[in-house]
Amino acid sequence: MDPSNSKVDKDVADKVRFHLSKDELERQMRIIHENSDSLDGRSRASGSGTNGRSRSATSSNGLPKQESWIFESVGGYYLPNEDVAKMSLARQEQLLMRDLIYAFSGVPSSHVKPDIQVDQIAKMSAVDIAKVRFRLDEVFNGAFRALANDMLPLIGYYISVQSFIEETNMSPSCGRTRLALATAFGDQMQEYYDLQAKLETDLQEKKLNLKDLVRQVRPWLSTLKVFSNMACSSRGKLTSAQLLTLLDMFSREQKANEPDLKERVSKILGSVTRVYMKIVQLWMQKGILYDTQHEFFVEDTERSNALSSTLLTPEKCCHAYWAQRYRLHPDRLPVFLLPQADEVFLAGKYLNILRQSNVALKLLQQPLSYTPDETGHVEIIKTSYELPAGKLLEVLVQKHNLPLHLRNLRSFFLLKQEGFSETLLDKCQEQLQCNVDRLIPENLQTLLVETLQQSNDSFKDMLRCQLKDCDVATQMARRLRPEKSEEDKESSSEEDPPEVLNLCGYESLAFRYEAKWPLSFVLYPELLEQLQIVQRVLLFLRYVNRHLAVLWPTPSEVTDRAGDLRQRMLMTMLNCEHHIILDIAEPRWQSLISTVDKAKTIDEVLNKLETTVDESLRLGLLSSANTFVRALFTLGQVCLNFCGFVESAPGGSLTQELEQGILEYEEEFDSFMSSILELVRELAKTNESDEQESCKQLLKRLQEFCREPELA
Repeated sequence: MDPSNSKVDKDVADKVRFHLSKDELERQMRIIHENSDSLDGRSRASGSGTNGRSRSATSSNGLPKQESWIFESVGGYYLPNEDVAKMSLARQEQLLMRDLIYAFSGVPSSHVKPDIQVDQIAKMSAVDIAKVRFRLDEVFNGAFRALANDMLPLIGYYISVQSFIEETNMSPSCGRTRLALATAFGDQMQEYYDLQAKLETDLQEKKLNLKDLVRQVRPWLSTLKVFSNMACSSRGKLTSAQLLTLLDMFSREQKANEPDLKERVSKILGSVTRVYMKIVQLWMQKGILYDTQHEFFVEDTERSNALSSTLLTPEKCCHAYWAQRYRLHPDRLPVFLLPQADEVFLAGKYLNILRQSNVALKLLQQPLSYTPDETGHVEIIKTSYELPAGKLLEVLVQKHNLPLHLRNLRSFFLLKQEGFSETLLDKCQEQLQCNVDRLIPENLQTLLVETLQQSNDSFKDMLRCQLKDCDVATQMARRLRPEKSEEDKESSSEEDPPEVLNLCGYESLAFRYEAKWPLSFVLYPELLEQLQIVQRVLLFLRYVNRHLAVLWPTPSEVTDRAGDLRQRMLMTMLNCEHHIILDIAEPRWQSLISTVDKAKTIDEVLNKLETTVDESLRLGLLSSANTFVRALFTLGQVCLNFCGFVESAPGGSLTQELEQGILEYEEEFDSFMSSILELVRELAKTNESDEQESCKQLLKRLQEFCREPELA
C-alpha cells in the first residue's frame, strides 16, 4: 500500500475520534475524497473484482463515503455521524442503544437531544435541567422510538442527582447533613453506575437488544425521579433540621407497592440522620453538647472552654442559672423529634445538674438512630430521659427530704399549722399595727423564731420573715409585667422619686422559705413568690378575723344591729379564707403529696407543684382580675375600721352617735359586698371553666352575708 495513503488513513481515524471544528473537518474530508477518487481509479484500471454496491458504500480504507455522512453540531463542535435513514434496522438498534447508554450517564449524543438549545443548558441550574424534556431523532424506526421514549426523562433526573453530589462534595461549607445526603446518594447510585457498565459491556459483546436495555433501566426511572426531587428540594439555604424534615416527608410519601424504592429512601434518611442522632445520643446519655456547626436545637450559653465537670458555687448553681444556661432553637429541631423534644432537652440538662450536685450515676450507652415508621428511637429517648430524671427525684426525696419541705410550705404558707398564725399574730400585735417604714425585720424574725420554738420540724429555720414594699395587688401585677432591663431600672431610679410606703405591718408581712441547692431547683423563688401572695392574703384575713372575734366579749355589750353586722363581717372574712384553703388549695395540695409518693421522675413532681401553686393563686384569688384582691383588702379594711370605731366609743349607754356610725358602716359594708359579688358574677361569665366553678363556689359562700334591699 502507498505510504502516503496509510498516513492519511491514520490521520483521519485519529481526528474522527475527537470533536473537530468545521474548517478542520472540511479540510480532512477533502483529503478523504481526493484519495478515495484516486483509489477508485486505480481499482478500475486493475480490473478489481469488487461489485458496484460495495464500491459505492465504502472506500478501500473502510470509511463511509461522503454521501453516507451527516454533520451534527454538539456543544458548538461538529461531529461526523452516519445517516441513520440509510442504516439497517440492526445497525439502528445498535446505534440507539449506544447513544441511550451514554445519555443515561449524562454524556451528550447527537441522536438524543433536549427540547432547548445546547447553549441554554449551560446556563441552567441543576433544578431546571431535571425539568428539561429530551427527544430521539425521528429518523429512527418507530418501534425503537416507542420503546425508548419513556426512558428519556431518566437523563434529566440523573444529571440533577449527579450535579448535587458533585457540587456538595466540592463545597466545604455545605454542612455535615447535606454532605451526608450527597454521600448517601453516591452509595445508592453505585448500583446504577454498575448497571451502566454492564450495559456497555453487553453492547460491545453483542449480548444486548433494545427491549432488554429498557427492561433493565426501567426500575431506575421512578427511583431517580424521587432522588432528583429530593436533590432539587435540598438545594438552597436549609438548616440541618429543615433538610431532615424534608427527607422524612419524602420517606413517608413513598407507597407500599414500591418496596424497593421505599427501602432506598429509608436507607438514605437513616444515613443522613445518623449525624444528627449522634449529637442527640451524646447529649442525652452523656450530657455533652458537641455541636461545632450549630445544628442542634440546644445551645449551651456557657463559654466553650468551660469544663462541665467543674462544680459551681452554691450561689451560682440555682434554678435561675439552669433556666438560663441553655438556649433552645425550635427551628433546629426536625419534625420527627418534635414529640420527644422535652425529653431530649431535659435528659442532658438533668445529667449536668446531677454532675454539678456531685451525684454518681451509671450512664446509659445505647446507639440511637432514626428509622421511619419505627419506634425504636422513641424507646431509647424515653429510657435516656427517665434515668437522670428518676435519679434527680431520688436524690431530692431521699437525701434532701423534698416531701417534708412540701408539707412545710402547706403548713406555713397556707396557715395549716395548728396555732401557728394565732401565736404569731399575738406576739406581733403591736408591730403589725405600725407603718412598715417603722418596722425592723430582725425584730419580727425574732418573734417568728419564738413562735416556732414548740415545733418539732427540723427545717423550721428555713422560714423567714420579710416586709414587702407593696400591697398584694401590686405584687401580682408586677409578676405579670415584663421585667425591665438594667438600663431601664437605672433610668427609672434616677427619674422617679422614692415612693412613700403607706402600708401597715399586717399588709406587708410575708414569709420566705430559703431552700438551698439542689432543693431550690424545685422550690425556686418565682414559685415561692406565687405561694407568698396567697399567704399574704390569708394572713390578712386571719388578722381581720382575729380583731372581729375579740370585739365585744359579752353579748350584753352589743346592740342587735352592731352584733349582726359584726357577725356578717366575721363570717364573710372566714368564708373567704375557707374558699381559698378548703375549696381551692387543700384538695390540690393533697393531690400533690400523693403525686410525690408515686412519682418516678422529677418532672412529675415539678409540673404538679407548679400547677398546684398556679391554681391556688389563679382560682383562690381570681388573679386574672386584680380588682378582686383590691376589693377584698378594702372590705377587710372596712371591718378593721369598724372594730376601731366600736373600741374607741365611750363606754356605758348606747349613744345616738354610735348608733349612727354603726348604720354607716353597715351601709358601707353592704355596698362593698354588693360590688364584690357583682364582680365575681361577671368573672363567672367571662373566665375559663375552672375559674367559673371557683366563682360559683365563692358566690354560694358569700351571698347570704350581703343585704341588697335595692335588688329585692
